[in-house]
Amino acid sequence: MLPENYKRFEILINKLREFGGVIIVEGRRDEVALRKLGVETGIIKLSRLPLSEIALTASQYHEVMVLTDLDKKGEELAKKLISYLEGYNCRVDSETRKELKRIAKKDIKGIEDLYSLYLRTLSRF
Repeated sequence: MLPENYKRFEILINKLREFGGVIIVEGRRDEVALRKLGVETGIIKLSRLPLSEIALTASQYHEVMVLTDLDKKGEELAKKLISYLEGYNCRVDSETRKELKRIAKKDIKGIEDLYSLYLRTLSRF
């Protein structure tokens, strides 16, 4: 990670910790990484359910953060989920994922790698 991005990364981690809605991630390891970072809010994991059903469940919260992986598949999932969620008139935070992609895409492949990146950068905060 570029040195100028350390502060942005710290702000992003704090945003995750303070988020009051629900976060949608791809899998169990993503949830584990977020919990290790101190994220206490609700987390919905994508499962074998259709994305429309997951979006319907998430729409019960006042705000939804889509935090799929940073790869092509994650990008496609994010776009579909955001479209469904907006159809339910949800307040969707897609900016956090975009910011993470801007500052850390070369350092991590997915959300499950966030905690290890955090540990590597901890000494720089």
